[in-house]
Amino acid sequence: MSNGFFNKLFGSKEKNEGFEDYLDLSNHVDSKGNEGEKNADMFVKVAEIRRIDDATTVKEQIYNGNIVVMDIAPIKDDDILKDRVIDDMKRVTRDVDGDLAGLGNNQIIVTPAKVKVSREMLGGGDF
Repeated sequence: MSNGFFNKLFGSKEKNEGFEDYLDLSNHVDSKGNEGEKNADMFVKVAEIRRIDDATTVKEQIYNGNIVVMDIAPIKDDDILKDRVIDDMKRVTRDVDGDLAGLGNNQIIVTPAKVKVSREMLGGGDF
């Protein structure tokens, strides 16, 4: 996975030493194989898009009511695949009355029904 955005979002383990509440989600799996998926109505999932099948997985998550942050950096040079993935995400958000917004050049947030992405940057300008 690309390191820039996600290291900013989650931090690296080295930067978080001394923080007792830090949990590396990549190592956390409960007894059913789920990543701490208990007692919540909605989850924020992170996906790295490398091929069209990855977009199918994201669509399933949106239909299931979850929010997905997609990293499209691996396909940024493949305009045909990138456009197809984005068009698929636009369709699914229209289907469920969700939303889609870019987070910089390589990340996209896709939301399910009744969840909208504010275009107002907190503490700054619009994005």
